[in-house]
Amino acid sequence: MTVTIRSVAFALSLTLLIMFSTMFSASLFLENPTTYSVEENNEAIDNSSVNWTAHTPVWSVGDLWTYSVVLDGQSLVDGAAELEGAELDLLYGTATIQVQGIEELIIGEQITPAYRTITSAVVVGDGRGVPAPILGSVDGYLTAALVLTEYFRVGDLALIEYDKHIVMTFTAEISFVEQTVDIADFVESGVYSPPLEFYDFPLAMNESWNSVTNLTKTYTGSSDVVTLPEEPEYFDQEWLFLVNATGDGGFTSCENSTKLWQTNSNGDVEEWRWWCEEVNQYASRWTNDIALGGVDAELNLLSYQPATNVGSVTVELNPISSPLNSEVDCWINVTDSTGNNVAGKSGYVYLVGVNRTSFTTSDNGSAYIRLKVGNTMDDTPTSDDWATHGVVAYLHSDQIVGATTLTLEGSAIGGLLRQEANRFAAEAGAIAFALDSQFESSFRY
Repeated sequence: MTVTIRSVAFALSLTLLIMFSTMFSASLFLENPTTYSVEENNEAIDNSSVNWTAHTPVWSVGDLWTYSVVLDGQSLVDGAAELEGAELDLLYGTATIQVQGIEELIIGEQITPAYRTITSAVVVGDGRGVPAPILGSVDGYLTAALVLTEYFRVGDLALIEYDKHIVMTFTAEISFVEQTVDIADFVESGVYSPPLEFYDFPLAMNESWNSVTNLTKTYTGSSDVVTLPEEPEYFDQEWLFLVNATGDGGFTSCENSTKLWQTNSNGDVEEWRWWCEEVNQYASRWTNDIALGGVDAELNLLSYQPATNVGSVTVELNPISSPLNSEVDCWINVTDSTGNNVAGKSGYVYLVGVNRTSFTTSDNGSAYIRLKVGNTMDDTPTSDDWATHGVVAYLHSDQIVGATTLTLEGSAIGGLLRQEANRFAAEAGAIAFALDSQFESSFRY
């Protein structure tokens, strides 16, 4: 959708965007969108589709997803001088992701509702020739345990921060006697600024967008597998995200999933996910960096258990697409776990760039707000919009939220400028799509 341009020309373009943003509708004077096509499995894929394939999900405290997990143990060995000469097979196990709570975080100067999730995983795999203190080079099995706490922005699931606790042990098998050696026990903490937006909801076929962020990492604990930096690390990251397929995500009821790719500034694929709207989560995922700076992993959904006996909050907007600095009608509807309307419920509505607004439901369980939309651009603008912001209603006392997406329309000139950037992103996307068939071989089975 857009690429980063660091030049005087970009500064001039930004000035023009601001000057004309309130004068014209984005639908005026736009050229036909850039199109491209690639061949995949003897089928042509192009970017002409405009159908939405997924929208912003709403999670409830207690939602639970269970996955099968396969880690490429050898990629761990290859990246650690301390394990030189060792051989590790694939590591197998399960992982669960559960929504533990909903909190308010401060991003910049703004209060933002965020989900707090906990991912717990344990994987085990055989190893040979693993160096161990006193014992020397031994055979046995490696056990890795992960507890990952993450905070996701409610409006779009952008990742704000995380704490990743990793514990690794190697159990040597010597003359039928097992001896366990601790090889890692540390916590990696990360903060994204701005938050990393993997999903630019709503999704549509052949969309693409850039995300430029800074990741700050800190470490505590010890590890014989990797060297832990003593000082914070800072990473300027630029990612290109692509939507290039719809189809079966690999789980029951996920036949209409949406496939997203994440590539780095060199065009290398870092991750892909099949997002399944029916389970409000990805149905399957491959990543080349699940932990320890480059360990391949694949996750496939085994079960989904939505929380029970919880109320519901819905947010309705009219219109759902608005010019900058305008107003839209917003209704918040609250029901209990049995579907009955709930009167007298108080909470706040949140929109990026706009102060949170309080509301209280009337006798019919609804509240109405005339919502000012502001003019804040998001971190993933496209050739068709200035921003896609989540509008979130949050009942603090009940720990429940509702969310929908508001599109802010950019100016005609702004659209042309962003469309030019989109053309370059499309060219990069076509190359990435053509490499699709090669990625299976990059994961060692």
